[in-house]
Order: sequence, then C-alpha cells, then structure tokens
Amino acid sequence: MKILLLKPINDTYYVIQPPLGLGYLAAVIVRAGHQVQIIDAGREHLSWDDFTSLVKLEKYDLIGIQIFSYELPLAKRHIAIIKESSPESVVMVGGPHISGDPRGTMDYLEDLDFGFVGEAEIGLEHFLRLGKADYSDPDRLEEVPNLVWRREGRVMVNPRGPVQDPDEIELPAWDLMTPRSYPESTHGIFYRHTPVAPIITSRGCPFPCTFCAARALTGRVIRYRSVKNVIGEILLLRNRYGVREFHIEDDNFTWKREYVIAFCRKIIELGLDLAFALPNGIRLDSLDREVLTLMERAGFYSIAVGIESGSDRVLKLMKKSLTREVIRAKIELIRECTDMRVSGFFLIGYPGETEEEIRTTISFARELPLDLASFLITMPLPGSPLWDDYKKRDYHKITWEDFIPSRVVPGVSDIPPESLKKLQRMATLRFYLRPKIISGIWGEIKNPNQYRVIFRRLREVLIPGRNHE
Repeated sequence: MKILLLKPINDTYYVIQPPLGLGYLAAVIVRAGHQVQIIDAGREHLSWDDFTSLVKLEKYDLIGIQIFSYELPLAKRHIAIIKESSPESVVMVGGPHISGDPRGTMDYLEDLDFGFVGEAEIGLEHFLRLGKADYSDPDRLEEVPNLVWRREGRVMVNPRGPVQDPDEIELPAWDLMTPRSYPESTHGIFYRHTPVAPIITSRGCPFPCTFCAARALTGRVIRYRSVKNVIGEILLLRNRYGVREFHIEDDNFTWKREYVIAFCRKIIELGLDLAFALPNGIRLDSLDREVLTLMERAGFYSIAVGIESGSDRVLKLMKKSLTREVIRAKIELIRECTDMRVSGFFLIGYPGETEEEIRTTISFARELPLDLASFLITMPLPGSPLWDDYKKRDYHKITWEDFIPSRVVPGVSDIPPESLKKLQRMATLRFYLRPKIISGIWGEIKNPNQYRVIFRRLREVLIPGRNHE
C-alpha cells in the first residue's frame, strides 16, 4: 500500500518538531513492507490547495492523521478534501484527542473510516495485515487492538493492547523526518546546539492529576526503554544526522531514580558532549541532590517543572500531591546545586479557583527563583478527569479552536473569559518585566529568529484572542 501520515495544516503551531508518534508508526509500516510518507504541514508550510493537489495526484491507499483537540475541525476539513479528491483512500485518525474521547471523535468526524486510541503500534501492525474486504468484516476488525470503528451505526472501541516492552518497538523512521529539516528551536525559544531531536525514554503516567490526559494516551503504568536502547537511538541520531541536543519528551523522566542515575552515568562514561533538556515538565518531588548533580554533569541544561498553582487548596483540588512548601524547597534545591535553567508551568482558571487565588499564584511565581514561566489557562482535555463533566455538553457546539493555552475554553471556570485573559496577561507581564528575567533571556539569544518566536508568543498571550476581546 501507499500510505500517508499527516500532521494537519494549522495556523497555530506551538511546537514544530519531528512527530515522534508518526515516526514510530512509519517504522511499523516500513517493516510490514508498505510505502510510507510523513508530511508535517507546519514544517512544509503546506496550504489547503497544496494538500488537495497532493491527494489527487498520489491517490494514497491509506491516510493517517494525528490530531490534538484544537485540530479537530481541521481534521474534518482534511477528511472532506480526501473523500472528494480521492474517495478510494481509507482515512484514520490517531493521537491525543481520539484517545481521550473515541466515540465523540467518530461522531464529530462523520466521514472518518477508522481511528486508533492510545499506543497504536501493535494495532496498526494487525490492521496492515487486513485486506480491503476485511474493512467491512466485524469479525476481523474486532481482532485489531486499539481500533475504533463503526458497526451498524454504532462506534466500537476495541480493547487496548499497550506496548509492554518499549524496547520491542522499532525506532522512529528518522529518515522520513530528519532533524535538520526542522526549526533550530523545535520545542521552544532556546537551545544550545543544533540540530535538536526529541526522544522518549518511557511511556505511561500513574499520577491522578485532574487536568492531565496523558494516561488516556499511554496508560497508567510506566514502562521504560532500557538505557542501552535509548543510548543506541542517541548515537544513531548523533552519528547519522549530526544531532547534538536532545529534548526528552517523557511525562515522568525523573520518576524512577535509579533509571535517571544509570542513564546519566552512561552518558558521562561515553563522553559524548551532548546537551539535554526536559521541556515537557517533570515532577518536583522526584528530584534530589544526587540526581540533579548527575543530570547536569551529563549535559542537562534546562528543565521544566509542573508547579500549577500557588494555592495549597487548588493544588489539592488538582490532585497534584504537592504543596507550596515542597515546591519552594525543590526549586531552591535545583538552584543550590546546579546552574540549569528552570521553567515553571502554571495553570489558571481551574474550576472553583478564585481570582484571589490566581493572584496568589502570580505572586508565588515571582517569588520563586525561576528563569521562565508559562501561565496556561485550564482546558478540559479529553481523557482527563476534567473532561468527564465537560463532555456532557453538545459536542458540536464546543469551540475546539479554543483548546490552546492562549485562549479560554468557555464554561470551565466561573471567572469570565475576559477576566481570565486579563489575569493571564498580568501574570506574564509581572513575571517577565523584571531586569533579571529580561537579561537572562537576552543572554540566551543566538539568532534573530528567536526574537520573532518570543514576540509571537507574547503577542498570543498579551493581545486578546478570538471571542475574548
């Protein structure tokens, strides 16, 4: 078969980096003997006309689209184009959104053929063994793990088959998404070396944080790749593609202390002179002096930490299992024993949170010795506990375009959207308009493009967004 894996066209790209999920699936497809192409619309500046022409010309047998919640309407438009321009193409969707709400997704995307929830590698391998005649055979479709399909008008969601041993999965198809073809700063504004490549060392998250949907995608059980396996991928990326900086995208890289220590010691032993960052956020309560010191020696220079709130009451509502006291102590420990740059993630507009508690969070962020801070407005991500209540709304009336950090999803907070936006702007300005923060940022700038990224992100937060002016 001729297969396309697509990152959809989108005007709001927060991160443009090699899509690891599609890379893993592409490796499965190659191993099964099929042709596969990865198209990342953000990297390639693909227009809707470009996409229409591509689909008409190539006549793909199968097109898979990876989507986040805010891309749901875009997926609908992609599918309409595919069905008109290449009606024989089979279309499937995967990624965080459908993993968190498979039935709602299939209902919204009426013309979608199939979907996959969670870790799709095993299910896709099964699906690729089917012939076209099997696509309408319920007995065959029931055998495919993680598959979402339709049976006589009902949406069926097959049992999930999680990847038990990540070492058994093929490495991502890096030749189809070479790191040098992506922006210098893939995950944010700063970097030490180029090109940069994202990697994962584990899958799964056991923590009950109410705002997070990670478990819907990768499950509750953390499964680690072996250190040998991860080092093998790092050496491949360094030797074949010249990668000297790695962004570890795990939800819980530091959760297993002995794993972090073994990984760092191996990197130090090999003397690879690489840079590492943890941009996706780690738990503060997993850090101690030995771990932090080893991480810095191994080349870690930047970590992001999930703080979320400056109110112990709100932290408890979020089931974060942290307190202000622990947060302060751990941030100060990082500062005391390393020179790593520290970014803090904060959430505002959590259900039941008051304006006064948000102001407390802003003050707390300013008190902490952080280099950077992101003040994100709470979203009811499909698959999260917050979604359980929100999904009772009329699905077709939800404004999916608002499921991005710079906008307000209506109905989550009792605080009016315009007030939340003002608080977000105030938080951003009060944190960043300080000489020590500004000088720290300017000291990290390496090229003019980073200025453009900074100003674009500030504009998204500081200028009132759609429907909230």
